[in-house]
Amino acid sequence: MRAAPTAGFPALTELDGAGWTRLLGRLADARQDTPVLELAGMHHVFRADDVRTVLSDSESFSSDRSRLMPPTAQLGRGNLTMMDPPDHTRVRRIVNQAFTPASVKGLTQAIDEIAGELVAGLTPERFDLVRDLAYPLPIRVISRFLGLPEEQHDRFRTWSIGFSRGDAAQMDAMHRYLAEVAAAKRARPVGDLMSRLATAEVGGVPATVDEIASLSGLILLAGHVTTTSLIAAAVHELCVSPSLDAQVRERDRAEDLVLEALRTRPAFAQVTRIAGRDAVLSGGTVPAGALVSAWILSANHDPGLNPDPERFLLDRPTRRHLSFGHGVHYCLGAPLAQLEAVAAVRAVLGRFSRLAVCAPVEFHPLPTLSIRRLVLTGQAYDA
Repeated sequence: MRAAPTAGFPALTELDGAGWTRLLGRLADARQDTPVLELAGMHHVFRADDVRTVLSDSESFSSDRSRLMPPTAQLGRGNLTMMDPPDHTRVRRIVNQAFTPASVKGLTQAIDEIAGELVAGLTPERFDLVRDLAYPLPIRVISRFLGLPEEQHDRFRTWSIGFSRGDAAQMDAMHRYLAEVAAAKRARPVGDLMSRLATAEVGGVPATVDEIASLSGLILLAGHVTTTSLIAAAVHELCVSPSLDAQVRERDRAEDLVLEALRTRPAFAQVTRIAGRDAVLSGGTVPAGALVSAWILSANHDPGLNPDPERFLLDRPTRRHLSFGHGVHYCLGAPLAQLEAVAAVRAVLGRFSRLAVCAPVEFHPLPTLSIRRLVLTGQAYDA
């Protein structure tokens, strides 16, 4: 769901360099002066403690935003991001049976192979890192994980764009397709993630086909959006900081680079909840029924969460963030996203001895603010 316009904030269209610094400055001012701010009917929350409360207190801040979405009969069934306990608890148990640490670890070789293949195909003189690597890597990995055919990738991209724009027709088209696949997997399971979802049970009761389709759609969409953002953010940091690039290369700090990029530039700058009852945050009252925008970006840059939060530090002694959520809605795909991002960074560093940004960086609008286009030039080792 797209948040209401944030009047009083920068235009949020030019976020590279000075624009990004101005945004972080505005968020710091908000944490200090207006930690709970109502704008255009939306209550914005900026401090880390308050954001954590909004994300974790399901009774006070509901994730069920279905009434705010397009009127489609399919949307929301089995969608974990739009469910509260106890329904969320039941469906999450189904996912946990199928989406296991062992199954994610089993993708390591495939991730490395796909990352290597994509990076080998980059044209050193000019390439868009998002289009050519950061997007196709996770969509290919998650498709293989789910057991979906690679020839459908173009359709997945169309559906992803439709979902981000609230296009009910595209969302229903994706749901119908996945429901057909789910029914076929239930009839003849073959060991992939959708087959495991289709045959998992809680208390002897399996998920419905609609729930499996919604869960698979969520994994497909969320499984690439977060990773695409993380890869782009990490590589961008290398491009704008030669000293950081040198540190990462000399000491194989790709994992630390990814984790710090995750903290500083989360895939979603803000997430939305609905107040289930009157609540008090930092002395401000949020009335029942109000829309609440929890600023993850601001929380991650709160000095109460991380000392010296504006500095990008590979050696940060404690690195805390809310980029993957908090509480029952903590992202189940977090380990996979980090695994893919580290593989992508290592593949890029193995191919290029130097990287530079050669066109203005483009960003998605709220609620993400993640990099949409990152055009680079690189010096290949074999040149």
